[in-house]
Amino acid sequence: MDVEGTTTARVLTRERRVKGDFHYFLLVICSCIVLLTSMVIADRLFGIDYYDLVRDPNAIAGQPNYFGLVSNLGVILWFTGGIAALQAHWAGAGSDAPHLRRALLAGGLFSGLMGIDDLLMLHEAVATAGVPEPLVLVPHMLLLATLCYHAYFIRRAIQWNLLASAVASLGASFLVDAVSEHIAGLVFVEEGFKLLGIMFLAVFLSLTSHAALNMKHR
Repeated sequence: MDVEGTTTARVLTRERRVKGDFHYFLLVICSCIVLLTSMVIADRLFGIDYYDLVRDPNAIAGQPNYFGLVSNLGVILWFTGGIAALQAHWAGAGSDAPHLRRALLAGGLFSGLMGIDDLLMLHEAVATAGVPEPLVLVPHMLLLATLCYHAYFIRRAIQWNLLASAVASLGASFLVDAVSEHIAGLVFVEEGFKLLGIMFLAVFLSLTSHAALNMKHR
């Protein structure tokens, strides 16, 4: 390619990058407008003070800052693993390994859904409406089962022991939760298993995503 052609290609690439950056800029602005508009609607139509939506829950309730500390840490870890897996999937990692790519997608969606669920207490809210809690968790379990299914085919290329430990720990937490209301002290055991499972899964998804991205750039 001659010098003129090279210069033209660089100009076109720069123009595409600028247009892409502008689109993302508009996306951020529009998303923020939608969120702020929703807050105004909640305040004016439903009587939900917008101040209660932007403040820290412990500040609103007048409780110490450490309330919910471990729960918040769990949410952070859910999102850490989920974002890593979805980013790797979005970047095209594992394009030559369909089971790896699908495992990243299923793992990212499961971890992200669990993070949102824990943050907003979704399945508890639905369960209070009369829907059995096990039924509410069906989408979560389907995503986890999908992750395990695809991970089985690539078990020699991933840290399968971390995934197995995560599933075992989360399963133990679920089982203990079924009886924890009737036996004193089991809530601590339940939450301990849950935190352990979240940590195992976050590390598994992060390591798998890193390995998949390295494969893509070889």
